[in-house]
Amino acid sequence: MVDFESKSFILRILSRFYLFVGWCHFFPVICTLLFTIGNIHLNHEHHMTFRKIYRLLLFSIVALLYNGCQKVISIDTGEIKPRLVLNALIEPDSTFKIELSQSRSLMDSLQSIALITSSTVKVYEDGVLKKTLGYGKEGVYNASFKPKQTSTYRITVDNTEFGHIEATTNIPDQPTLVSAVPTTELTPGSSPRFYKYKLVIRDSGLHRDYYYIRAFLIQRGYAPGNTAGNITAYNIYSDDRVVLNDDYSLKGVLFDDGAFNGYDYELIVYSPYKVSFANPLWFELSSISKEYYNYLSSVITQNNAGDNPFAEPVIIKSNVLNGTGVFGARNSVYLKASTN
Repeated sequence: MVDFESKSFILRILSRFYLFVGWCHFFPVICTLLFTIGNIHLNHEHHMTFRKIYRLLLFSIVALLYNGCQKVISIDTGEIKPRLVLNALIEPDSTFKIELSQSRSLMDSLQSIALITSSTVKVYEDGVLKKTLGYGKEGVYNASFKPKQTSTYRITVDNTEFGHIEATTNIPDQPTLVSAVPTTELTPGSSPRFYKYKLVIRDSGLHRDYYYIRAFLIQRGYAPGNTAGNITAYNIYSDDRVVLNDDYSLKGVLFDDGAFNGYDYELIVYSPYKVSFANPLWFELSSISKEYYNYLSSVITQNNAGDNPFAEPVIIKSNVLNGTGVFGARNSVYLKASTN
């Protein structure tokens, strides 16, 4: 049995305890009181019984405090509102085609993309309004005129839900691809079994130029720009020092003229795929706008990161104000590879 004085003291402690359960910052106070109780000198006949009660009480309090201190915290990240997406790539030999859609959240389980079919789209050429469009079938707005080389173009979009967005770009000068011939020269990343070509690019030196090279197998009797069924993309790679990066998804080589502005430059590209006589190889050299170059380079960086969990997040570059997407331009030439 515990004497009345000890029992009363324990009851007083319990009454105080229920006032503090769930308040973790009172934990040190409660522990101090419990240890004080443990140090009270009782007579020998009640000491062992009181110690058992004290230990049970201490264990119960610690368990209750552990459960009481667990708190579910909900983090409000804020709802990310969708934005208007504008995508357009213009070139001198094609009419305007502007695609509008709605951005999609990373957590969105839907695979489809919401297309925007009703907006007021205006196209300006060197500051002069050229076309106003109000409807885009399946989100595609077509302007029935071809852009001019070296002109600057601006697209504005007004939408009742997303507001006003706009983007600007200009058609670059036409590039010069002097030659494209087979070569046996080896580069660090190539192999004797690879098919290699040496391309000679002539740079004007008038301004900073951005280039994108692709290759196509085009069935004999056809030329670039014909039916897609007669044209097959031909993967090419390069480990030249001027190349930003080789990317398998873009199937091409991206670089600028920072290392050879105003000079001819020899670039070696290679591929493991064979070229047949029935499908001659054509090279496409495109001068692209800075906006399009920034977009493609960020896509390359993102793709190269792949599934690496330690890679830094890559932001895809956009030149669309108050929205996202890219409005870019290119000016391309084609050259059939020599068989010599």
